[in-house]
Amino acid sequence: MDIEQLFGLSTQMILELKQEIINSDIIDCGPRLDLVEQCIYISFEHGLGVSGLLSSNLPTQAMILLRSQFEAVVRAYWLLFLASNHQISKLQFSYTFEEQFESDTCPMISEMLDKLSAANLPAQSIIQTLCDFKKYHLKQLNSIVHTGKQSFTRDVMGYEDEMLITLMRQSNNLIIVAAQIMLKHTVPDKQKYISVLIEKYRYCFYMVDDVDPIVKARVEAYFK
Repeated sequence: MDIEQLFGLSTQMILELKQEIINSDIIDCGPRLDLVEQCIYISFEHGLGVSGLLSSNLPTQAMILLRSQFEAVVRAYWLLFLASNHQISKLQFSYTFEEQFESDTCPMISEMLDKLSAANLPAQSIIQTLCDFKKYHLKQLNSIVHTGKQSFTRDVMGYEDEMLITLMRQSNNLIIVAAQIMLKHTVPDKQKYISVLIEKYRYCFYMVDDVDPIVKARVEAYFK
């Protein structure tokens, strides 16, 4: 399967997953879950954008969107588990002109992750996955977003196809992490659908078997 086919398959997977959630019977948990659902759909659209930008040979722009996608997923979990009722109410608004100038009082992404990690939640394995993403990727993604060193490095070095495929797969991993929240709140619980989707679209995801042990050892040595 060539790289363009993979990007097309990625888009197909996201749309199929989104439609599955739309067609599902979601438990009414009030405004908190409504905001979480909005976050999740934002992350889905970011994922579609990542695949589209990669298909258009715009990998740097795709990486910028991946950074935003990651934050949308983290915020979804923070809203679900830790946001106070006051913080939830601050995110519900009347779409007035004045409200466009009000500050967002939600914590920064690192603080959200720290609090999620310390909370010993039922979703701890997923929180750890998000913490690992931050550890290994956020520094580079932030550099790209702010036109830092990584932007100049990649402008000169370019991107190998394997790196582009990994970027697409990492984006899709985030989509699955986001979708798990909604599938947990369907009647009946549809979390098993994720396994079916991963099996159907295996090449669209970055799994443990895809990790190069030599590269992993080099990366881990850097953090030590």
